[in-house]
Amino acid sequence: MGVPPANHLSELMSLLAHDMRNPLAALSTNINFIRSVMKNRVTDVDEALSDCAVSCTLLGHIIGNLDVFSRAFADTPPVRQALPLQKTSGDALARWAEHARTSGIELELSADERKSAVLVDPYLFSRALDNLLANALQHSRGKVMLECTARGDRGYLIVTDSGPAVPDDLRDFVMTAGGQNAAKFKYEARYGSGLGLYCAAEAARAAGAEVALGERSGGSMFELSAPLAP
Repeated sequence: MGVPPANHLSELMSLLAHDMRNPLAALSTNINFIRSVMKNRVTDVDEALSDCAVSCTLLGHIIGNLDVFSRAFADTPPVRQALPLQKTSGDALARWAEHARTSGIELELSADERKSAVLVDPYLFSRALDNLLANALQHSRGKVMLECTARGDRGYLIVTDSGPAVPDDLRDFVMTAGGQNAAKFKYEARYGSGLGLYCAAEAARAAGAEVALGERSGGSMFELSAPLAP
């Protein structure tokens, strides 16, 4: 993919700023609410605290994507090592558990008996997976499944949800800088908000992995794959 043209880079930074404002505003609102009720010695603040936790998760996720851009644009060589897929999947689901619970989304992990590891940059591979899970949680209508499997000489993490799939003719385009900038004007599209799919593709590329978009049982499917470790 390489470095986007300067105009795309500027627009990407603008989108990132937009992404950061929404959870930050929610965090600020809930903190102010907690302060006001604590003055009156009201202790029923669980919902507000939960919202704050989710907002913090989202802000951390967005900031992580800034690091993805930094590494991708600089073409920093990845540090590849064996990364166990099952542990990586479990860790990712734990990071998004509070967000899923608050959103009323069920998270489920399915792993085959083969305990596979892939040869990747662990941090960037995890960033790619986080972006796919964040996208699925945003658009799912009730459940997100993460599947661990291996086929041939590659390991796969497959994220499926019940939301609308990206149309077949746009699947490669929306994972590019130009595609995400164009998609922001298509408000009905699941890929038209934020930079998750582009960040997933960039993080995967820099990690030594690949992302493919598809469809399963009428819902959306994302495949994150990489060569199996020896």
